[in-house]
Amino acid sequence: MINSKFLAGLTATVAFTGVMANVGIANALTKIYTDTVDLAPTDITDALLSLEKFDGSLGTLQSVTVGFDGQIVGDAKVESLDAQAQTLTFSLEGILQLLESTDSLNNPLFEETASASDSFDATADDGNTDFGGTSGSTFEGLIASLSGENFYNDQAVLDFFTGDDNVQFLFSASTDSEVTGAANIASIISTEAGASVTVTYEYSLEDEVPSERVPEPSSILALGLFACAGILSKKKSANKA
Repeated sequence: MINSKFLAGLTATVAFTGVMANVGIANALTKIYTDTVDLAPTDITDALLSLEKFDGSLGTLQSVTVGFDGQIVGDAKVESLDAQAQTLTFSLEGILQLLESTDSLNNPLFEETASASDSFDATADDGNTDFGGTSGSTFEGLIASLSGENFYNDQAVLDFFTGDDNVQFLFSASTDSEVTGAANIASIISTEAGASVTVTYEYSLEDEVPSERVPEPSSILALGLFACAGILSKKKSANKA
């Protein structure tokens, strides 16, 4: 009869070897490219961003993530000309949009209204239209932003992003800003917009991770040695008896 402790140890070793046989080796790697449109006066129409496509000689492309960050920055000088105290509000609003230039990714990739606001408690007109004193002020660096990511892993898109040329995106920004809160207001408003696009390629050095593998020779050798050790142990026990 086989020793129960030996059988248990042998079973555990077989199970461990089975686990090792099912471990596939894959090298998950990434390539990241970014391009930027610097802040510029609005409105902006179809500003070009260009990023490298994935070099297929590096491996097999598994997924693509397109990340977008856009922002509108506004400044405003305001002066209340009212005879009574008023709260003046500077509202910054604009539409940020990102397209892929060939419309291969179901445009628009991103399109959304971004907004922000700030306010100032102004006294009655102080007699000086200087955007200062007690009835005037300056809003600086008010920011409305938008960010997001689109993830792709279908083969048609992976093929589109693979090649030795560039993929091109078009950024647009339109703004509609105003100062409200009094019937009589003097104001000067300026707005700028900018954006960045990041493409992340995740790829592997193998086409796929195998679900089953033949045990390595070293695993088979270890299993054989373990089995032999058990048999020898059993024989020694029998001799002592």
